[in-house]
Amino acid sequence: MTARLAVTLMFAAIGFGVGFMAFLASPAVSKALGQIIPQLALDQSIVFATICGAAGAAISTSIVSVWARRP
Repeated sequence: MTARLAVTLMFAAIGFGVGFMAFLASPAVSKALGQIIPQLALDQSIVFATICGAAGAAISTSIVSVWARRP
């Protein structure tokens, strides 16, 4: 059970990192999202990079979970 949790967390961390780096590599998306939501008091690039990283983590964790349940 703990081994499966460790692997799942590892894939979540990888997905988060990939999403975070992909977002930081695309400043055009950052500017567009900053214009849509200008009320953010924090640095917008960090906030949106965190959102993209969380989305990447959720996607990779879902894929690994589905893969682990196949017969």
